[in-house]
Amino acid sequence: MNKKNKILANLEYIVPIIASISLLISCLVISPKKYFWNDELYSYYFLADSSFTKMMVAFHDKINNTPPLYFILGWLWARVFGSTELSLRLFSSLGMCIACVTVWITLRRTYNFWSASIGTLAVFCTSDIILDQNAEARMYGLFLATSSLALLYFDVLNRIPEFSWRIWLFNFFIHDAIVQTHLFGLFYSGAVLFSLIIRDRCLNIFRAKIYLSIVLSWFSLILYIPSFLNQADAGKPRTWVPTPTSQDLLNLINLSSSSFLNLFVLFLLVLISGLLFIGETESTRASLVGQQNTPNTKAETSLLIFAYIFLAVPVFVWMISRTVKPIFWDRYMIPSTLGWAILLASLSSRIILSNKNSNNFRISRFLVFTQKTILLLVLCTILLIHPISYAKSYQRQYLPGLNDNKYGYRQLPIVVQASAQFLKRLHYSPERNRYFFILDWQAAVDDASGQFSPQEYKHLDALKRNYPKLFQNQILQSQDFLKKYNSFLVLDYLDYKKKCPIKAKGSKWDNIHCPQWLEMRILRNSDYQVKHLGEVYDESLLLVENRKKI
Repeated sequence: MNKKNKILANLEYIVPIIASISLLISCLVISPKKYFWNDELYSYYFLADSSFTKMMVAFHDKINNTPPLYFILGWLWARVFGSTELSLRLFSSLGMCIACVTVWITLRRTYNFWSASIGTLAVFCTSDIILDQNAEARMYGLFLATSSLALLYFDVLNRIPEFSWRIWLFNFFIHDAIVQTHLFGLFYSGAVLFSLIIRDRCLNIFRAKIYLSIVLSWFSLILYIPSFLNQADAGKPRTWVPTPTSQDLLNLINLSSSSFLNLFVLFLLVLISGLLFIGETESTRASLVGQQNTPNTKAETSLLIFAYIFLAVPVFVWMISRTVKPIFWDRYMIPSTLGWAILLASLSSRIILSNKNSNNFRISRFLVFTQKTILLLVLCTILLIHPISYAKSYQRQYLPGLNDNKYGYRQLPIVVQASAQFLKRLHYSPERNRYFFILDWQAAVDDASGQFSPQEYKHLDALKRNYPKLFQNQILQSQDFLKKYNSFLVLDYLDYKKKCPIKAKGSKWDNIHCPQWLEMRILRNSDYQVKHLGEVYDESLLLVENRKKI
């Protein structure tokens, strides 16, 4: 490569760099508009802990059901940059940026500049799940970053002529990081292994050492098993995720509603691209193993195998959720967005960027090239600014507990039925000591309480156990609270009298969380008088008084 071409090649990196800057700006704009929510607070309690040992003890308990890598790296990040909302969210955004750059580099190794750019930007700059998790203090940025490294190394492994132990170790540690970041890491690491085996089978080769490097990385989970078993107990006797329907699967893979990709206008083109790939595979299967096959054709075929297998993971998870245990939730499957990036790059190279029909027009090739370049530049520019537009349109949230005093009774404690609202108020309200969460196992496991209530009980009980300074006085058993307070306020759902049907068992999304403490201990007890004071945003505020003790 001469000096001029080398300069031009280096200039190409401006696209993933600008995309990363756009993602970081998006995080900077969104973060001040929203407060930590339930899951982010579960991250915060760990990462803000001044003691690493204490954090790992809490990690072993029933708070977060996930492997430890995110919390280990996040704890180190927090020691340097602090544990504010912006700091912890930027850690996630950094993972998204690493994934974006890595995917672009991988695609550029096979496709031309515009194809690689469109494939990368169309996913990383428009996917709702990526833009949402880009500004959340959770492990999904790291999960996508490690998965993107697996994609890059998948391409590297398919190009190298000889095997080395350095390559073996790199591959091992990448897959070790994937499975140590998220429970679904095992699915996606397995998908990479399956992609390698399918690709090698098409070429009539067998690389046992490479396969072994992936399989052996999974054994690192043995150290995590004791914590996993304890964490998994939080999901007994039932977990919060309901059994998915066929519509749930269709919503995830349908471009018009999928959180993986929002450019639904490209749906027809993606299908055409897929059909072309299938046709080419059938017609060139024999030549794949022949000497006449170019390295680039082999590389593209390998990437497309990877893409289709990664896009099949949600279908596999859906089948498990229907037959074994419900685990189907879109953000758990964020690495599948990599499959869309590959397909869109392939689509761009085969259809959008095709010059085959240029001779049908009575204009010079230079003019065609110029027009095409301008159109593609405009498209990439629109994609690059979309994360910032998304952030600007993000609705600002209200301060938790802001209007809890609108009906008076400032001297009374407030029981918050939903743990998510309780934790936000406890974290942000200047009157945090007024808020209480009630532990009542009988109410939590009641059939009418919905899917999440037993898990919610165990989460809050574990938080109290591990962080007594924060929760010892604010999370109480039912009998202890009722002995101490004769009058108090309760924040509950708007339809608190009929919020969930009996024996709903979480069969529908609107029955996921139906706390029954108020119903079982207060509304069915003639000793208590309940008065509906009014609404506080989307919740009902109730005044409860014990008639016998007042």
